[in-house]
Amino acid sequence: MNTVNTDFINVPNGKTSKEYVLQNFLLIIKENNSEALQTAEDIKAWLEKKFLSATIVSAFIPEEELLKHTETHDIAVILGGDGTILGISRRMYRNPVPLLGINFGKVGFLADIPPENWKECFKKLLAGAYQIQNVTPLHFEHIRDSRIVNSGIAMNDVVVSRGAVAKSIFIKLCIDDIFLTNLHCDGLICSAPLGATAYAASAHGPLAFPALDAHIVTPISPFAGAFPPLVLPRESSIQITCLEDRETFITIDGQDSYDVRKNDTVLVKSAEHKISMFVSDPRWFWKRLRERGFIMPGPGKYTNR
Repeated sequence: MNTVNTDFINVPNGKTSKEYVLQNFLLIIKENNSEALQTAEDIKAWLEKKFLSATIVSAFIPEEELLKHTETHDIAVILGGDGTILGISRRMYRNPVPLLGINFGKVGFLADIPPENWKECFKKLLAGAYQIQNVTPLHFEHIRDSRIVNSGIAMNDVVVSRGAVAKSIFIKLCIDDIFLTNLHCDGLICSAPLGATAYAASAHGPLAFPALDAHIVTPISPFAGAFPPLVLPRESSIQITCLEDRETFITIDGQDSYDVRKNDTVLVKSAEHKISMFVSDPRWFWKRLRERGFIMPGPGKYTNR
């Protein structure tokens, strides 16, 4: 079994790429994307001319094989969209290396580099102009009859929600073993700060800077009563218990899903260690909020200052 690569755990925010020895690049390409593959081959040839090495692998590579690659590479460059970045981040959690994204997706909220500018950005990366920014994922456990039946890491969110039938679910919510409420709702979103702009934002949850040590609980269409979104400290844990036999699921980052039965409990907390990302500007999040329409100008005179 792989152990955690301690060289890249909880690296201080703001550490620059100049302080890393970046010699071995792992290029992970979005599946069935010819443009991503061609760009990866171009990057590999460019790096090799500088006497650096690069390995190209598919984003569908088995997890154990991916972890073997992270043992021998200094950085993982992901050529794909946000979904590819989230999936790779989860799967390399046990043996992480710093990530860098080149956007071959639709939204591109997490990918720092536009494909047409990769060479200019790589020159800056090698010159030490990029900085590390850490994000804290979530860890979840799905418990049934006192046994853990599913567990893992979520980069964006862990969602407990109804199935195909438009019928609310009935759940009990506790924080740090303190009962808060029984809730009729369409679901409950437990999100990491990195996932605050994902499903949680659609459910009117708060926006949060991705490097915060916190997690967020946001209800989906709660019926009656008052339940504002909650921002919890890293040390807090969330316990969600299903109280009725209704079609209910846990969904992880919108990618993996498990069915939930009556009396099942889902435990969510901040993961033990962080994932490091290289960013060209530590203020990227504020720029992305404006560029992607999360923050819109109000009425009256508006100037871009």
